This record gives sequence, C-alpha cells and structure tokens, in this order.
Amino acid sequence: MDNKIQVLPEELCNKIAAGEVVERPSSVVKELLENSIDAGAADILVELEAGGKRLIRITDNGCGMNKQDAFLSFERHATSKISSDIDLFALKTLGFRGEALASIASVSRLQLKTCDNEDGLGQQIYAEGGKIKNVTEVGLPCGTVVEVRNLFFNMPARKKFLRKEQTELGHAADVVTKQALANPGVSFRLKHNDRMMLDLRREKGLSARVSALLGRSLLNDLLPLERQNGDDLSLTGLISKPQLTRSAASHIYTFINGRYIRDRVVQHAIMAGYRHLLMKGRYPVVVLFLQLDPAQVDVNVHPTKHEVRFREQALVHDFIADALQQTLRPATWLEAPDVEVSEQINSITDNLTINATEKEPLGGVIRESVKSYSPPVGAVPTVSQLCEQEYQPRTYSAPAQPVPVEQYTLPGSSADGFFTGLQILGQYHQSYILCQDGADLVLIDQHAAHERVGFEKLRQAYSAGNIVGQALLFPEVLELDFNSAAILSDNLIELERLGFEIEPFGGKSFALKSVPQMLAGQNLSTLVVDVALELERIGSSGQIRESIDDVLILMACHSVIRANQALDQVEIKALLQELDQIDFKANCPHGRPVIQRMTLTEIERLFRRQ
Repeated sequence: MDNKIQVLPEELCNKIAAGEVVERPSSVVKELLENSIDAGAADILVELEAGGKRLIRITDNGCGMNKQDAFLSFERHATSKISSDIDLFALKTLGFRGEALASIASVSRLQLKTCDNEDGLGQQIYAEGGKIKNVTEVGLPCGTVVEVRNLFFNMPARKKFLRKEQTELGHAADVVTKQALANPGVSFRLKHNDRMMLDLRREKGLSARVSALLGRSLLNDLLPLERQNGDDLSLTGLISKPQLTRSAASHIYTFINGRYIRDRVVQHAIMAGYRHLLMKGRYPVVVLFLQLDPAQVDVNVHPTKHEVRFREQALVHDFIADALQQTLRPATWLEAPDVEVSEQINSITDNLTINATEKEPLGGVIRESVKSYSPPVGAVPTVSQLCEQEYQPRTYSAPAQPVPVEQYTLPGSSADGFFTGLQILGQYHQSYILCQDGADLVLIDQHAAHERVGFEKLRQAYSAGNIVGQALLFPEVLELDFNSAAILSDNLIELERLGFEIEPFGGKSFALKSVPQMLAGQNLSTLVVDVALELERIGSSGQIRESIDDVLILMACHSVIRANQALDQVEIKALLQELDQIDFKANCPHGRPVIQRMTLTEIERLFRRQ
C-alpha cells in the first residue's frame, strides 16, 4: 500500500514559499529594497526592464556580505536579523524571515554580487531555479548588487498572470515611492529600459521628499502633524486639508516603525479623523509615521507584512483619530495665505518638531464695501439663539417667538475671529455670502456654514445630555405603518435624548408632545420618522455612539438657513460670529466646503489684466 503522506522536495518547498513572497516584480523590488535599507544603504539604484519581468537589478552601497554570509543568504530561513523567538516581538528591521533571496532565486535566474570591505574584493554567486550554478570572486566597491532575470521562467502558469509592462512598472514604482517616503535621508533612483524615471537625492526632511514624489503644489494643502502619547506612542507626518482629496485611498501612506503598512485599523482611524469633513467616496492625502514599542505590534501576521496586529488596538485607533481631529479642528489654514502654510510645513517637518508660529496680519488692498441687498428682515433665528432660550419641560404653552436677529448679540462673540474680521460685501443669488479678506475675495456657502454651526451645537448638547426641547401647545398625533411604528417604539429613549418627547397613542399611533427647540415649525412628523429610521439603520449600543452624528446632521439640516434665502447685514454678521465659535468650520457635516477664496491675481487674470 502506497503512502499518502510524503515529504515535499526542497525545490518544491522553495516554490511554495516563493508563492507567498513573490507575487509579481514589485514584490521582488520590495524585498530587495528592504534588505538594502536594513544594510544601511544611503544610495540605491533600481533598474528594470519590461516592467521588471525581464530584469530587476538593485544596487546599493550598504554594508555588504562576506563569502560565508553570501552563501547562507540563499538558504531558507537564514537571516542576520533575529536569533530567537524573543527577537520576533522586538523587530527593528524591515526584513527578518530570511526567505527573500531563497524564494526569489527559486523562480528566477539570480546573480548576487556583494562586498563587505574597502579592498574592493567581493563575491559573485549565480543561481538558477534555486540551485547555485557558479561562484567567483569579483571586484566591486562595498555594497551589494542583486540581479533578477526572467522572473517565473520555470513557472509558466504563474507567469501568465503578470500584467502589461506599464502595469507592472506602476506597481514597482509605487513600492519605490513608499520606501522613499519612509527614508528621506536615502537617495533613490529608478530606471526603466535605460530611462531615468525617478532621481531622488538625499533630503533632510519629509516635506522635500513629499514635494519630489507627490508634487510641490500639494504642500500648500498639507498640514504638519505631531502628537505624542507618553514615551512609547508618537505620530508625525503630513495630512491634507479637507479640500485636497482623491477618489481612492491610494494616497494614504502609513508607516509603523518605518515599515509601510496597509492596515484596516489604521485606515479606519484616519477616516474617523476626517469624519464629516469629506464628501462620500473621497479620501485624503496622508503621509503618517506611527512609532511605538515593537513589542506592542506583530508584523508577522501576513506574508507581505502589509497588515499588522496591535496589542492594544483600540488605544492606537483612538490615538490616531484624535491626533487628526486635533490638527484639523482649528482650521487655521483659513486664516493665512497658502505660501505661509507651505513655509510652516517645510520648517516643521524638516526639523520633525512643531513650534507655534506667529501669523502675520494679512495685507492687501482694502476697497470700499459694496452695499448689500437688504430685503425685509425675516425671523431667521440662529442656532445659538434658539439653544440659549430657556426651556421648561412638559409645559404645554404656545411656541415661543424667536428673538429677532437684530436684537440678538451672540454670547462670547469676538471681533478678533477670522470670519468676523471679514469685510462683508453682500449676498449673491441669495445663497452665497461675499466678503473681502485683504486683497482676496471670499465666498461663503450660507447653508453649508449654518449646517456646520447647527451640527456642532447639537453635538455638544447631545454629549452633555441637554438638547433644549420645546413643548407643543397641541400634541401632534403621528399615524405610522407597522414597520415605522415598531422602529419608533424601539427608539423612544434615544429620541428623548435628542429632544423629542413621544408617547404611544394606541395601535400604530404616537403623540408628539415636545421637540428640539430649534426644530419648532418644521414638518415634524416626517422628521421624527426619518430620525427613527436612521437610528434603526445605524444599530444600537456602540454603533449608535459612533454613528449618532448622522442623526444630528439630519436634524441640523432641517433647522438651518437654506440656500435661496435672503439675509441682511445683521444676519450675516451673526452667522459669521457663530462660525468663529465652532471647530471644523471649513466644511459642512457632509464634507462640502464652507468657504472658497479667490486671490486678486486670479481675478485680474480673468479680466486679462495680467
């Protein structure tokens, strides 16, 4: 009887290991670049032919290897980077498993040249299909050259899955980009078919490397970030202002202890930091470096080492999300010209520290204000005004009349704020407020602005458990279908926290007795059902805590100034004062911009004056 279980031959084992490590040419580039960086290289040259399918050659000036180490590097699980299981939980290098060269050599024709001395005498080893064919001495400077030809020549089935030359080149260039971002002090060059694609010199800081790789124009829309949580957790890098977005997450670059990772926890934390600042389907541009104790993260949970596992996952997630929110909250970029922000980024990221900088007052031509159109004043209460009114629960009196906005002075308002310092020119299309800031023209979307104000006030009130309610003179009876009635019944307690007082009224009917004060006069029956359905959609317990903002956005949208609504100067000033008192003022809760700026130069160019 033949045995059913058998030990696989070494050659097949190497090919199986190669299947985990080597997916395409970019996988080879990644593994070899990590080895070069671990070897202390300051200059790295990557040469490709046919997108890496025909040739991958990586030359570095790292420490190199002696003859014995050069031979051992072709053995599986041979490495200089760990020696015991304890080292696995204190990794400070990029590569460590010792599978790279053995796996790559098993599916290619590989030549290794290396030298570890200043005498210029090194070793050359040629392997084909995982078997060493030739060994000679060779003269070369200290460093290593790895040349990989005809990838997957002995695995035609795998070779068929490789894409077009330009596609494979794009993947390889992306790997070089990520390593270059993580190591600005290292020179990187990328050549394809003898044409230089990238030539990155050594840089002192991150901003110069980002400028070279992602474009200098992006620097104006990037904000420096540096946060520390004790001695073992820190976050540094650059994050984009909400107006700079991409349609995919391809420009989110995250690194843990210098290693590029694409981790779901980290990605979720970043998007949580931008919550209610980006429109749906848009993603920020982010280059972030998280430093933590290597013992707190396991990088060996995935063959490509792109995914990691944190010992304290919630702590890391909340730290990242909070760091982004704290950086984005002040919206200081509204108050300074782009050039100043760019200079601040350069100085901060180059020194890897953050220092408070004094803002220079905005100069420019101050022109005579254009008289704004002043229609008859309507009773348009501000969110703050409504929230300040005293509420007596369960007192069924007539709805209070909103205080006319002319008589309302915002508590704690300051003339020193950015928005209150703008020169009001008027209103365009009864939807946009026109202002002047120095020589710049500033346009403000009145609905988006007031929606952000209303949302922030509601969120603060909800967190404090004191959303102001107003009793209705005559309770409104809501007649619902079975599904809506069941959902409403299940969420009565949460609706009460949101300022609604609702009681069952028999069958599928409910009596609405009190509503959030700012919603008085709205179509309440539709709103109550919408809020209940939203609560049902987001679920209960922890999910409500995370997604209750969606309900507050819905409520805010019902209560604020609309587009196509005429405002006079007093009402505009009240809105601008409220903007100065809230955070995240540059975007509405849906992510749409509140403010747009046009410089005098841009306007003069429209009229061919330049």
